[in-house]
Amino acid sequence: MSTERTYLDFAISIDDLGEGRYRSTVLEMPLGEGQARVSHEFTLPFAEDELERILAVLSGRQRVSTGERSQQARRFGEALFRAVFGGPVYTVYFSSRDRARAASGLRIKLSLENAGRLATIPWEFLRDPGVDFLALSRATPLVRYPRSLVIRPRPAFSPPLRVLVMVSSPSDLEPVDVQTEWNNLLAATENLRARGMLELELLDDASLRTLQRRLRTGEYHVFHYIGHSMFDPLTGQGMLALEDPFGENSSFPVRGEDLARELSEENAIRLVVLNSCQSGAEVRDDPFAGIASSSVARGIPAVVAMQYVISEQAAGAFSEEFYRAVAEGLPVDAAVSEARRAIGHATGGIEWATPVLYMRAADGMLFDFGRGEAETERPVRRTALLAGIGGVVLLALALLGFLIWRASEDDPPPSPEGDLVIESIRLEPRRPILGRKTFFQVTVRNDGSEPVGGFGYDLRGNVLDAEPSFRGEVAPISPGDSATIWIPHVYSWWGPFTALLRIDIDNVVAETDEFNNIAHHPVVIDRAPFEITFEELPDGANVDESMPLPDAAYEPWGFRLGAVPPDGEGCAEAVLWIMVEGNERYLSTGLPDDPAACNDGGLEVVLNYGPVSGVVTSFEAAGEGEYSLVAFGKNGDTLDLVADRLSAGEQELEISGGFPTRLEVARAVWQGVVGTPTQITAVALLEPVPVRPWD
Repeated sequence: MSTERTYLDFAISIDDLGEGRYRSTVLEMPLGEGQARVSHEFTLPFAEDELERILAVLSGRQRVSTGERSQQARRFGEALFRAVFGGPVYTVYFSSRDRARAASGLRIKLSLENAGRLATIPWEFLRDPGVDFLALSRATPLVRYPRSLVIRPRPAFSPPLRVLVMVSSPSDLEPVDVQTEWNNLLAATENLRARGMLELELLDDASLRTLQRRLRTGEYHVFHYIGHSMFDPLTGQGMLALEDPFGENSSFPVRGEDLARELSEENAIRLVVLNSCQSGAEVRDDPFAGIASSSVARGIPAVVAMQYVISEQAAGAFSEEFYRAVAEGLPVDAAVSEARRAIGHATGGIEWATPVLYMRAADGMLFDFGRGEAETERPVRRTALLAGIGGVVLLALALLGFLIWRASEDDPPPSPEGDLVIESIRLEPRRPILGRKTFFQVTVRNDGSEPVGGFGYDLRGNVLDAEPSFRGEVAPISPGDSATIWIPHVYSWWGPFTALLRIDIDNVVAETDEFNNIAHHPVVIDRAPFEITFEELPDGANVDESMPLPDAAYEPWGFRLGAVPPDGEGCAEAVLWIMVEGNERYLSTGLPDDPAACNDGGLEVVLNYGPVSGVVTSFEAAGEGEYSLVAFGKNGDTLDLVADRLSAGEQELEISGGFPTRLEVARAVWQGVVGTPTQITAVALLEPVPVRPWD
């Protein structure tokens, strides 16, 4: 494995804007100089109680099956990724990831100092729906990147890596079997120690005084702690439970900054591993109160901490693979990714997300590796192995080389069947209107020398969509010819999107260039109101006859329509009906099995994706009377009320905020006249951010 690795950096900060809104900002990306900062505002896709339940499952506090935990981790990671990497942030992320293919990978650096509540969630589960969990791949290592108060020099290094181990078991806390923990760590690193790559040394006791003295008299590269940790909500400080040598080994709380002070006095220490529950926990207001980030602030380039309790099996797998990768010269973040996968192989669950890496080493390299005994051992052993294999294998290799040479002499190398190129993408209409079909007109050209065909393609209207919205197949294309395909898509909310088109998705065509089989296309939604009529449902089904409206019918479009039951006797179970009368479609209410009963109820509109700036209802007033429309904010407060006495015929009620007024409507309720059948012909939502007069 090569020790020369160059990563490109993609740094992103998370800022708490208050009232449940956050902003993700790209601080650094490998797309050239002069790039403006890209940002995206978002809300969490979970209610507070739902988030707490999810975190309880992921942390193991709520016991569920291994399969359910894994599914929850995937759903949580993808939802968090879509929220944070939305809009233009994903566009530059995707481009950065493409550029990083020529390097070792793209390092994802998270700055969470101003993230508020989000600083405490397990970011290690971030999952790109189109790829995998970011933290599991050495191509996309994920690090928490706090600000640093001190920059420490990188010392020259020749193996072995010297690790100072402290195992703390205070007499007044749940006992930690010091000898067992030490034996486990020895067993996990036995191979590395036998090869001279690693040395472990155990402290005589787990007191801060003993640590101070040992650091003063010896040189170590890594400090490894096993024991209890805690977080004090009163002082806002993270603490380790060390042992008090003057109090019969009772617990002696040591703040993270006190530990960091001692470790920072020893300039050779560049890595701290905290194998204890809650050692990775941070606080909302001062992330430097955490044990891990306190060490980084004092100049330790990298700290690995555990955000949850870790099992013995997972801890052993992590230690073995992590120390091996570090000793082999991998960047520390790549080493953590390797160790995560080792945990996954050993346990089969989601404990791989328990380790958290805090890092300030710019390139992830903790040491300048010199040539030592351990470094030359692998090539020597490889040579010995080849010698032991003997002439049979060498003869086979020589024969294989000869056959390959003869094949190249006698026959020209096979050429690919073709080279598919996405020539152009055009939208019709150019600016999509919400709720109406947009067509992507795509031209695919065959630049190869042979006919190709029968290959599949798919489209995601937004690169963050979990699944394609459309799949199809292209007929054969002759050399030099093009094929035009039309792909329908319906957008359901405002905002900038990036569509993702892929051709030859099953790789049935041999090509010289596979990378031009993917194309991105920016999409800007028209500012026209989102008008919902009832001829067709979001799933594309035509409404040909009267039917009860399914509860979740419009959730794919970001809102829910519900019935407000009338006050009549037996009407509590009233639901919405789509009524069909000739060519007309309208919403009414009725009992689930009788649309003629309780048909004078109201309509509730609930916005799931976020508030809008206004709501318009169009309806057929069957008789004269007072009709009303009420708009409510995110907190349930009444924003506006329109109540008019209207005559029979086509009517409309509107609540909207014009400049400089700004409404944020989260829910709206329409009410008709008691005893008069409800006939709502359309509902229109006005865009979330009002258009300013100068736009």
